[in-house]
Amino acid sequence: MRFGLCSSALGALALAAATPVVVQAQTPAIQFRVPAGPLQTVLPQFAAQSGEQILYSTDLVVGRQSPGVSGALRTDQALAGLLQGTGLRARRTRPNTLVVFDPTARAETADEAIELDEIIVTGSLIRGVADGPSPVVSVTRDDIDRQGHGTVAQALAALPQNFGGTGNDAAMSNGGDRTGTNSFYASGVNLRGLGSDATLVLVNGRRMAGTGNKGDFADVSTIPTSAVSRIDVLLDGASALYGADAVGGVVNIILRDDYDGAETRVRYGATSDGASDEVQIAHTVGQRWSSGSILGTYEYNDRSRLAASKRDRANDADLRRFGGTDRRRIFSNPGNIVVFNAAAGGFVPTYAIPRGQNGIGLQPSDFLAGQGNLYNYREGLNVLPEQTRHSAYLVLNQDLGDRVSVNADVRYGLREFEAVSQGFPTTFTVTSTNPYFVSPTGATSHIIAYNFGRDLGNPRIGGRAESLGASIGAKIDLAGSWRLDTYAAYAQEHGENGSSNQLNSTFLREALGAIADNPATAYSARRDGYFNPFADGSNSSPAALAFIGSGWARGVGETTVSSINALADGSLFTLPAGDAKLAAGVAFRRETFERQDTSFTSGVSPSVGAPVAFDREVASAFAEVRIPLFSAANRRTGFERLELSIAGRFEDYSDAGQTTSPKIGILWQPYSELVLRANYGESFRAPALRELNETADQSPTFLPRGSQQVLAEILYGGNPDLEPEQAKSWTLGGDYRPAALPGLRMGLNLFRIDFDNQIGQPAFTALTTALTNPALSAFVRIIDPINNAQDRADMQALLDLPTTALADLFPAEAYGAIVDARFVNTSSVLLEGIDANLDYAFDIDDHAFDLDANLTYLDRFDTQATPTAPVQSGINSPNLPVALRARASASWIRLDWGASAALNYVDGYPDVTGRPIGSWTTADVQLRYAPMRGPLEGTTLTLNVQNLLDTDPPFYDAPEGVAYDAANTNVLGRFISIQLTRAW
Repeated sequence: MRFGLCSSALGALALAAATPVVVQAQTPAIQFRVPAGPLQTVLPQFAAQSGEQILYSTDLVVGRQSPGVSGALRTDQALAGLLQGTGLRARRTRPNTLVVFDPTARAETADEAIELDEIIVTGSLIRGVADGPSPVVSVTRDDIDRQGHGTVAQALAALPQNFGGTGNDAAMSNGGDRTGTNSFYASGVNLRGLGSDATLVLVNGRRMAGTGNKGDFADVSTIPTSAVSRIDVLLDGASALYGADAVGGVVNIILRDDYDGAETRVRYGATSDGASDEVQIAHTVGQRWSSGSILGTYEYNDRSRLAASKRDRANDADLRRFGGTDRRRIFSNPGNIVVFNAAAGGFVPTYAIPRGQNGIGLQPSDFLAGQGNLYNYREGLNVLPEQTRHSAYLVLNQDLGDRVSVNADVRYGLREFEAVSQGFPTTFTVTSTNPYFVSPTGATSHIIAYNFGRDLGNPRIGGRAESLGASIGAKIDLAGSWRLDTYAAYAQEHGENGSSNQLNSTFLREALGAIADNPATAYSARRDGYFNPFADGSNSSPAALAFIGSGWARGVGETTVSSINALADGSLFTLPAGDAKLAAGVAFRRETFERQDTSFTSGVSPSVGAPVAFDREVASAFAEVRIPLFSAANRRTGFERLELSIAGRFEDYSDAGQTTSPKIGILWQPYSELVLRANYGESFRAPALRELNETADQSPTFLPRGSQQVLAEILYGGNPDLEPEQAKSWTLGGDYRPAALPGLRMGLNLFRIDFDNQIGQPAFTALTTALTNPALSAFVRIIDPINNAQDRADMQALLDLPTTALADLFPAEAYGAIVDARFVNTSSVLLEGIDANLDYAFDIDDHAFDLDANLTYLDRFDTQATPTAPVQSGINSPNLPVALRARASASWIRLDWGASAALNYVDGYPDVTGRPIGSWTTADVQLRYAPMRGPLEGTTLTLNVQNLLDTDPPFYDAPEGVAYDAANTNVLGRFISIQLTRAW
């Protein structure tokens, strides 16, 4: 028989198989007060009052009504009373664990109990470990629903430990994501702010393939929410257990694999002003039989775009209305006549082209000397791109006799996205050969700073991302308690993106008359009309605009992970406190990365980039041993329970050498109310394939330096000399459950991560401050090509490289800086902080209440870009993690009705100038109706309101021209959703 198990004390679901073992134990009487109500509601209250692990399947208990229980009873007696009339029973499998099961599910199980030893939880490789030294946060399926989240990405983004500055489509166009690697608008996880590539994401314990330009982080957006059983978040380094890349933590998304019946979900949500909406439809069907089960899920999700024009904090780069800076740029329409000012390090306007005219018949006296036009480059942008997603999941479990069971699953997701980028800013030279040319000084040519947004419109971005995961495995019972668990898995991420409506710089020069008509093109400036750069708005012929705006770019990327894994675990020997257990295994995986880029932004034919294809092989051997030193069998004063956990993993990379990752942990229960945990581990992450092998290329951009915009050439590329990242992590914490307040649990976890050799692109991550930040001076070269011949020669050499994008858009003399944004091993990161949580479940008459709070506080986040660079703080600054984030909630349930409210808090911090950015508090509410009887039994209707008061984020004078920090806040506003779930 297959079934899912839920540990309500941990707030977690696990998946297991039944075997016939019965364990008896006597427990002292406890005063229980659990009201009548839905079994899925009262069981967590019972577990909290008993202080024991109560394991059960959510699918098993849903729709069943409990009479409640009251009085001084032993836990076993009280649970039997709680289950009276439900058709379910409970058996004790360990001194602190009972399991709820259905005795009619299989005829021969009437005399069987369900064994905890079947369960493997995130944070351990050993079956039967209900808890361990590692801090784990679990988000259950019910938590996702009660918090009003429609997607897995939204549920993970709400965790205080997750930083939204990378792998976040809401940060892409709003200055929040400085990495520039999220080319397919994916949704990743970035625990502690150490980087999306430092968090290992698993699905059912299997690896996902990477996504983005680097293929180095997992996209959780295509996982169907309706298929989720729970999400475990392991908040310390776990390289010894799961692989060397689990540096910042592990997210294990565990999908349902056992359901009998059908379930339909329909969800619709929209911002209260109608600026963006979301539709989700899902259906799940499953069937059990005596020796197995099958389950299938399909989910459709569509989210419309949120236009920047609909949000005051995102629609206009002139932030003076908030007390900020005018962030509009001199690359404008109408344009500006500019000259390069070496002292300023950039172009400065000398004459503004007048407004309110069409560029025909201009006189020299019409130009505005000493003035400059400014352009709002936020015009036409989106805060959120449009996303449409299809997701499917199928899983099969089958017993083959009494000792062998097999399982297979396949997961597929297709996500399509549409976005826009800002109108193209540039400078170009226009000469007297252009019929619209007029000079206010009598010169024969001028450099004009211009934006093509009003001529060509914003460049359009679109693409698709496909995600595939499949595995097949077998569990084989060996001699005694030993079991062999093997599987083969394959994961693939395929992404395509492209942009159209882009400027072709070669065609622009032809349309300006700067070069002669090219007979190889169908366009002739004399016949079809020249481009007019002197108009306010657009006053060029459609043929000219179509010609210069015919540029495009496309990219295709694919990553795969193929793996084979074998794990054996069981009891080694028996100690007075219980069995010492060992899990040991081997694994082999192969990773591939492929990408090809093609563009048509210069020249008369497309530039086809050389295809890149990298691969690596990784062989691993790993083991974990759990040694009980004290337990209920031999407890002493101060030692109710004491367990030692030791783990290690050896990995051999075909391209990056060998790594060994050890981990040691202690779990100590000095008395019944208090459990303490401590961990030490070491992690090593090998460089990603792209970080090692990416082909070098260059492209121009404008960077701020003071009040000026400096044209800089940015150097990109891999680094074959990269060394593995290394991290040492410590955690110390515990849980306190006072007997005087049954249902109360308080948890505290202190953590420290010492990260050396972190791989990154320091200058690119902080690109907008690259020219002014002393810590980045090693990556920046300020040049003066006009007055320095060597600078001019070096800059021209870069422009002459075939890998340079937009090489003929600007002359060498126009550049003021060269920024090295290639991958390097940075010196160090030191992170220290505290996680705290509180849960309190209680009842008043037949009203059930639950209070919950979860916060994370980062005390230190010291970063050093190079060994000689000054140490800088990586927290409490825009686009970096905030020191304090928290969420607190309260819920109420009575019979068919339930309600909840939550507060989300982001602490305040200063910007780079010292100006304070205020804290941000938002409120969420939910109302739920779930009738237990009548024709609507099995139906749940929920109304969710997120950001109830429509609270704007605090003002931040962002260089990107938005008035908020997109990495830590958002401008979605009040979002109202209604969800209908029906179990058939």
